[in-house]
Amino acid sequence: MILAAAALLAACSGQQSDIQILEDFYKGVLGQAEMSDNLLKQSLSEDILSSIWEADYADTYSFWKFRTEFQDGPSRDSELESIEPMGDGWYRVSYSDLGIPAVTCVKMEKGKITDYKPASVPYQVACNYFKRNDVVDDSIPSKITSQEELLKYFGMAAVMGTNGQPTPIDFDNQFVITVVRPVTDIVTELYPQSLIQEKSELTFTYLEDLGEKTTFSMQPILLIIVNRSDLHEANLPVRVVRQD
Repeated sequence: MILAAAALLAACSGQQSDIQILEDFYKGVLGQAEMSDNLLKQSLSEDILSSIWEADYADTYSFWKFRTEFQDGPSRDSELESIEPMGDGWYRVSYSDLGIPAVTCVKMEKGKITDYKPASVPYQVACNYFKRNDVVDDSIPSKITSQEELLKYFGMAAVMGTNGQPTPIDFDNQFVITVVRPVTDIVTELYPQSLIQEKSELTFTYLEDLGEKTTFSMQPILLIIVNRSDLHEANLPVRVVRQD
C-alpha cells in the first residue's frame, strides 16, 4: 500500500513537472514569453533539436513547427489554453494560434520533449472498393488492420481511366477506417471531414450529402487510409461520427 502510494505520488509529481516544462515552452512558441536558445535546449531532446535546426534557411531553430502552419487568422494573438496527460508520456496541448483553435500531441521523456504530432491526423481516401453483398453491415468493424480482414468485407473494382485501380494499402504501416451506410435509393455521397487524436481514441467525422431519389439502389461507403506513424499510439480504437 505504501509503495503504491509512493509510486502514484511520483507519477503525479512527474506529470506536474512535465506540464510546467510544456507550459514554459509553449508560451515561448506562441509568443506569450521570450523564446531563447536556452529555453529550447532545456525543453527539447537532442534528436528534436537536430530535426528543427534550419542551417540552410536562417541558422536558427524552427520552433514554430510545434504550432500550426497558419500565417494569418482572426486574431493577432496566440494563447496556451490547457495541457492534459494522455498516458505513456504523451500530453495534449490545446492552444489558440492567431485565434484558430489547435491541438498538438507532445511526448515527454526524462524532462524533455522527444516527439510531437498534430492532433489532426492526415489520411487518404481509398478508391474503387465496394462492400460485398454477402456481408451484414453491422458485422463490419470501424477499423481494419489487415488485407485478409479487408477482403472479408470489401471487394475491389478497377475502372477505366486515370486512378482506375483500387488504392493500394500497406497494412504493415497503415490501417483503414470504414463507414458503411444502409442501402438506399437516394443519391448519397460521403465526405471525410476530420480525423482527430483524442485522449484514448481516434475520432473520424464524415458528412453525408443526400441528393435526389433514383430508380436504383446503392450502398454508400467511405474508406480512409491512415499511417500508423502519424499517431501518438498506433492501436487507438476508432469512433466514427456523422456530422449533423
